[in-house]
Amino acid sequence: MQKAAFGIIRRLAAVSLTAAILLCTASCGGKKTVASSVSSTSPSSAGYREYLGEYAYDLPSACMVWEPVEGEKDESGNPVYGIQYREIKDLDKLLASTDTAFLLYFHASVYGEDGGITAVVEELAERLAGKVTVVTLDAGEFNDMVGKYEIKLLPEFVLHASGKQDMVFGASERESWTMQEVADWLAANGYSMNGG
Repeated sequence: MQKAAFGIIRRLAAVSLTAAILLCTASCGGKKTVASSVSSTSPSSAGYREYLGEYAYDLPSACMVWEPVEGEKDESGNPVYGIQYREIKDLDKLLASTDTAFLLYFHASVYGEDGGITAVVEELAERLAGKVTVVTLDAGEFNDMVGKYEIKLLPEFVLHASGKQDMVFGASERESWTMQEVADWLAANGYSMNGG
């Protein structure tokens, strides 16, 4: 038991360090104006929005959506964009809705923040907007999906794209890993943060 706990602590420390590095080296962070953002109403992203509801920052599942931040404008009066969390009305329909790719981010809310990982996942969601939409799932509330993907360690990531086999990052199969490795895994599966 102590060995497992030490392994988790070691992994969280590595992930925290990587999160800090990834956030510091990101081309741009935080909120952006419409001129530098991906359109949130592009044909590939519009279909799934019918399964989203109001802002939701404390539900067991939510969708990280790149969209205008309500009431915020830049100095020129343009909308400011950022990652917003939206309620998911029907997860099954959301995932089956379009050809949009989803990154399922499984975490455990009972343990609090996973070493700053959520902040880096938000950065991934921002940089992959229009290509991949991030869905956050509290593993304790989605036992059926945890079993389906044979998730043994949290956090875990699953790439779900319509018409393709779901891909599991495999955190439990790695001695340690970084969020850069998650980004590289996404890129190897066709979803690069660098325009690819």
